[in-house]
Amino acid sequence: MRQALRNVVRRVQRRRLIARYLEQNEVRKLQLGAAENVQAGWLNTDLHGYGRRDVVYLDARKPFPLPDASFDLVYSEHMIEHLTYAAGQRCLRESLRVLRPGGTIRVATPSLERLAALYGHDEVDPRYVEWAVETLDPELDAPLPGVVINNFFRSWGHRFVYDPDTLRQALETAGFVAVQEVPLGELERHLAETPEFRALETFVLEAKRAG
Repeated sequence: MRQALRNVVRRVQRRRLIARYLEQNEVRKLQLGAAENVQAGWLNTDLHGYGRRDVVYLDARKPFPLPDASFDLVYSEHMIEHLTYAAGQRCLRESLRVLRPGGTIRVATPSLERLAALYGHDEVDPRYVEWAVETLDPELDAPLPGVVINNFFRSWGHRFVYDPDTLRQALETAGFVAVQEVPLGELERHLAETPEFRALETFVLEAKRAG
């Protein structure tokens, strides 16, 4: 009974936070899976609260509690790979729904292509392989590409790791147009403490909702 009451209170609070954001912001920006990367001027959402009142609960696998055509930008960083491909499609379709015509989605996610490139030793900094093995705490403590790749697929709840072609296909299947790969920008903060490895782990695609 108490849990049910708490859930009702949380839903009411969420509705109020969303309504306040929509009322106060003419240019509206939605971040999915914000975690601790809270952006000023955004509706920051996540599956977990992380103890912050400025992060709104939102399960990206389910219909968003947001009105149609209400946002100019939807952004996620290292989030979509935590969903199955099917759940990722639902997330992308919901993102399309809440975007205004001409609005933009920006998705930053780990690169399967660059993981595969670990086998081309001349192209990858060996320091990255050593760092990744230490960071992922693998079953096999050896700086080998196979160890990095195995653990990357199993660590942090990853479910489906994309390469640019696969993510492009996913965006176009969801209804987006004008898909293009773009450089890492100021929104991307993954591995901010080790910037020399950021481009190895992350690529970014942007796409539009047709006007």
